[in-house]
Amino acid sequence: MEYINKAPIKFGIRVGSAITLLMLVIFFFSWWNTPLGTELEKITETPAKSMLQAASEETLIPDIKISPEPEETKVPTETVSLTPSVTPSPETICGGPETMYFLMTGVEGKNYIYGLSDAIRVVRVDFVNGKITVLPLPRDMYVSIPVAIPGITETFTNGKLNQAYFYGSPGMGYYEGEDHAPGLLAKTIGQNFNLNIDRYISVNTRIFRRMVDQIGGVSVYIPEDVYGHRFQEPVLYLEAGTHHLDGKQAEMVARHRTLIGDFGRVRNQTILFKAFVKALLTPEGIKNIPGLVEIYQNNVLMDFTPNEISKLLCLIAKIDIKNDIVFTEFPQELVEETRVYDEVQGYNMYVLIPDHDLVVGLIADFKDGLWP
Repeated sequence: MEYINKAPIKFGIRVGSAITLLMLVIFFFSWWNTPLGTELEKITETPAKSMLQAASEETLIPDIKISPEPEETKVPTETVSLTPSVTPSPETICGGPETMYFLMTGVEGKNYIYGLSDAIRVVRVDFVNGKITVLPLPRDMYVSIPVAIPGITETFTNGKLNQAYFYGSPGMGYYEGEDHAPGLLAKTIGQNFNLNIDRYISVNTRIFRRMVDQIGGVSVYIPEDVYGHRFQEPVLYLEAGTHHLDGKQAEMVARHRTLIGDFGRVRNQTILFKAFVKALLTPEGIKNIPGLVEIYQNNVLMDFTPNEISKLLCLIAKIDIKNDIVFTEFPQELVEETRVYDEVQGYNMYVLIPDHDLVVGLIADFKDGLWP
């Protein structure tokens, strides 16, 4: 009290500084765990079923036969512990969760008001074993989208997987969730294939060219000739072989599927993505990260928290990039090419009909770390 009376100004400054520091600490930890965008709505996990030919509730209940109870037999008594055994959670790297699943999409469009997701990937991050697995999902896969189109459909709408992103876009006005396009796409994947998504990141494909140019281009080996099309006819754009691509060339390779179909385009996108990551992790590439961050600011949607991003970066720094990041291919034999009538668009469209049980089984193995 005597000190306060002798030096009231110094005391006030110290108290004010302490309060300011405390507020900054509180703000930092609040921000540290706050999603950088609209968070995905949490959904209750339910057994996946083909909504294209939805089963009735009765068919989901197995026919259980009850056998007669056997005659009682005496068994030696054992001392039973009343304390339940608890399996300790495995230790994780960098303090992350045991696993994390995030949705990564490349969206074609001038902005996020409308847009189709041309590239769809689900990334499984294993913080226990230090492994990252990237699973591509064909954009043309025919699924049931949990949204109604006024005047056309009532509870769900059949369509391509990438249409889920489009129907969820705020400009369409069909989907009421605040997580918009990424949210509807995540729900579609969850309800059709029993794979719940934790986080998402959506990148506008129009910035892909700028990103590649920012790191000085990418060196790739393209196994097949790349064709564009002009007046509905294929035109050779890039011969198969080794190339160092600038942004414009990389964008062309990533977008075109002429003569190679959607699966060929997915393979080319994977080649480009791996080359981009490889170039980014070089000393020269790391120098370009500030420039990439500037590009990202207005062209990326995500709901990661800064805390989660730091854990992901920590994991990447600790694992073997070449062996512990695995890029898979979606098995083509699990889908059938055909054409169906799109009641929303009013014309026959090309789709890939999934073998529902096999796809759900494959994704279950993916979730358990058993595939690939």
